Amino acid sequence: MSELEATDSETYIKEWFVDILHQFPHVDFSFKTVNSTFKPDSISYREAVFFLCSLPVIWCVIFLLLTSCCLCLQCIRKPPQKTDKSTCLRVSLFIIIFLSIGILTPGFYGNEQTSKGVGKFVEAVKDTNETITEAVDTLGTLNDLAKSISERSVLALENVIRQYTNESVRTSLESLTNDITEAAKKARGDVASIRLATPNITLYYIVQDTTDYEFYRWIGTVVALCFTLGVLLLILIAIWQKSKCIVMLSIFIGFLTLLVIWGSAGFYLGGTVAGADLCYDPDLFVENVTSQKVDRAIVKAYIECPLGSTDPDMFSQNIKMARDAVTQANNTLYKIKAIVKPFNIPQLMEPMRRVAEELEYCSGNITVLAEDLDCREIHKNYIQAVQGICNTSMLGLVFILLCLPVSGLMFILTMCLLPRFWRLIGKKRGYRPVDDADPFCPRPPPYNGYGSIHPDIGSSNSFPNDRSYIGRQEPL
Repeated sequence: MSELEATDSETYIKEWFVDILHQFPHVDFSFKTVNSTFKPDSISYREAVFFLCSLPVIWCVIFLLLTSCCLCLQCIRKPPQKTDKSTCLRVSLFIIIFLSIGILTPGFYGNEQTSKGVGKFVEAVKDTNETITEAVDTLGTLNDLAKSISERSVLALENVIRQYTNESVRTSLESLTNDITEAAKKARGDVASIRLATPNITLYYIVQDTTDYEFYRWIGTVVALCFTLGVLLLILIAIWQKSKCIVMLSIFIGFLTLLVIWGSAGFYLGGTVAGADLCYDPDLFVENVTSQKVDRAIVKAYIECPLGSTDPDMFSQNIKMARDAVTQANNTLYKIKAIVKPFNIPQLMEPMRRVAEELEYCSGNITVLAEDLDCREIHKNYIQAVQGICNTSMLGLVFILLCLPVSGLMFILTMCLLPRFWRLIGKKRGYRPVDDADPFCPRPPPYNGYGSIHPDIGSSNSFPNDRSYIGRQEPL
């Protein structure tokens, strides 16, 4: 990998849509402008985010009220006497529904893209948490080793020296053992300084909370999109079958679908704008959050990690002093070995071996600590986490944010046309006009004023042989 590629891979570059979303007006419920800096602990900032979330929901409620009034008017209108043609309206609904189904596709893609970015963030935080945990454990091990050298191993060595050496040799050896003790104490103090600067920090709760929230977000988005898709398919079947019952059922379910779509749109509008505020300057937010536990200069060193640097300056100095102290203790131990070698004292071999092993362990742990505290590894994880949230996930959120309002508008248009389509479909019963001059048209018999049949004598429909009729004839 070239130097340019290595530099680019460890640099966060804001996306263009982050700047656009960050410039959204932030207004609280009292209609006062709020600073767009990401401050989730600020009440006014939270109100501004909730205000953005409520806008699509308010728009949906207003439309539902208007649609309900229009639907009531359609129901009380006098039905037409003959069926109107609904082909044009039917084709229009087909086109709108197919477009709505196509618009839902970017929503599914954006949902997966968001989940992918959150996965990158979680993996980076896990790696950083493992590095911090390993560094804390190494600091504890170094503290125990330095304490063991200064309080037990060197003391055991001094006891043997007092027993098996003369006064002159004992004085020089005790001076050297005191040097080892002082070196161990100094190394322990340097380790303690690093330990105080890095308290017991754990990022596990961030991993756990992020994983849980992302699971519910992913499930909720999939359910909302699939529910909308199912309702669109139901409307499609209703239009194809020209079933008034299914159309009416689709209208009522469509009201619920509009709430789901615009409610989800409000959730993603507020969440996306808040995410853009965070991604506009993520370094500032991380510094403000972590400065309560860790020195701000240390956090800034890990976030920036200029090219060519390794550990933060404070850590580098303490690690160097601890390594020098261990080296000094080793050199002193070699001097002790050289002094006691002519005396051939076997009892000194075990205490010196123990001190040498513990000094070797100290040297190895200091090297491991330097690797753990190297800013390049944590900086790489930090950039990966920021890119996962601010590049990958934000792109997915933008896709969802564009999908839901457009799909909601198309669904509103569908809900406006469905009541009219319901009025036009189906057969309408009524009287048909009849041509009285048509000789083949059957005619009813004549009736008198009291509703009884009064046959026409001259007509072929008369009944001259009917006795009941003859008996009722009046005399001339």
